[in-house]
Order: sequence, then C-alpha cells, then structure tokens
Amino acid sequence: MRRSSIFALAIVVLSVSCNNAPRKYRVVGTVSWMGQVVAEGNINFFPEDGSVQPVTAKIINGQYDAQVPAGKMKVEIFADKDLGYSEAMHQNVKTRLIPEEYNSLSKIEIVVQANDSNEATFLLPLAK
Repeated sequence: MRRSSIFALAIVVLSVSCNNAPRKYRVVGTVSWMGQVVAEGNINFFPEDGSVQPVTAKIINGQYDAQVPAGKMKVEIFADKDLGYSEAMHQNVKTRLIPEEYNSLSKIEIVVQANDSNEATFLLPLAK
C-alpha cells in the first residue's frame, strides 16, 4: 500500500511541475543573406522579460520551424560560410556569414502571438 501511495504522489508532482512550463506556439519563416537563402544556421528567440528559457531552431535551406512562448522576443541569427578544405589545417574551414549585428549584437525583435500562425521572414541585411 505504501509503495502505491509514493508512486501516486510522484505522478502528481511530475504532472504539476510539467504544467508550469509556458505554452509554446509555432513560428515559421525564412532567412536570407544578400538575396540568397541561408543554407544552414541557427535562429535563437530570447524572451524580453527573461522569465522563460530561450529557444533555438535550425535553419535548413533558408527555412526554420520553431516552438516559442508567446511574447516579445529578441532574435539572433547565426550562419557560417564554408570556405572549403584547408591543407594547412587538414579540415574544412568556415567563416561567419551573418555579422554580429544580427546575432550577438542583434536588435531584431518579433512578437509571438498566442496562436500557431506566427510567421517571421528575415531578409538580411536589414534596410537601415
């Protein structure tokens, strides 16, 4: 009897703790750099208030699909350019494709609505 009580209590604790996570909503879109789709990279969504964990999604062939909490988000976009094989380093060498003004120094923001119809397209560089 005691084992079943402990098991039931563990289930209740797990279900309560899981319900504290904020609901996430679908955000889809495309990312391009200088008119070309970004072949591969990452897009990060940082909640403005810092109350929930940031979300990272992969960019593949210029497209991403993320599950993000509702609210205002800072967006960071990262992508590298493959420079090919380096004999000196015995490996492929990459360089940053997207400059830091769109990632670590980004001022890009979006507002994620509480629905699954969020779409955000990033045509970089942004007009100044």
